[in-house]
Amino acid sequence: MPRELEEILPEGVEKSSELAQALTHSSAVRDPNASNERLEFLGDAVLQLVVTELIYRRYPDLDEGMLTRLRSAVVSRSALQRIGAEFGLARRVAVGQADAMTQALVANALEAVIGAVFMVVGYRGAAAFVADLIGESLDAASRDQVHGDFKSILHQSLAKLHLEPPSYRVEWSGPDHRRWYRVTIVIAGGIEATGEGRSRKLAEQEACRLAIIETGRRASQREA
Repeated sequence: MPRELEEILPEGVEKSSELAQALTHSSAVRDPNASNERLEFLGDAVLQLVVTELIYRRYPDLDEGMLTRLRSAVVSRSALQRIGAEFGLARRVAVGQADAMTQALVANALEAVIGAVFMVVGYRGAAAFVADLIGESLDAASRDQVHGDFKSILHQSLAKLHLEPPSYRVEWSGPDHRRWYRVTIVIAGGIEATGEGRSRKLAEQEACRLAIIETGRRASQREA
């Protein structure tokens, strides 16, 4: 279901001149500096940094190569276009000519909006905004890009933290030919994660993936 941009914009951004500029294509103004190009430049850098920090903290056991592939999937043109389309940016960007309305325009405008948010509320607010924007894309990319076995990654992570291996609780429902599985992982320290799927393995992998995220989040909180 399409969302409205205002639903997640930090307070003070909606009526700002920066947001208005972020939604102005160069074809709509005489002065290029009055368009969203400079904010797009800034927003691209903010997006890269926020996503880099987010995946670095969320996936403490992924190596540099895997982190790079995961980040690339999240900040790709196609991923940004999908997110921009979800918020209806194409109909909100002011253009001076019809042929300026391209798919790239949507991705560029989204980066410009990120730049505008950064200018109004600073890095912390922009980081929260970006995390909200790319949350679903990051979850999907992690499933597609992290080709390793989440169960192995989780057990390796727990071993590094000197924690006992997790326990698994398996439940299922439905007839034999259409069973639906639910796997809950319990880790020392009060961490639980539940995954569901059409097979026990899929449910278990999803539970492990969520447990990795939660374990990484807890570790980041302890370091902060």
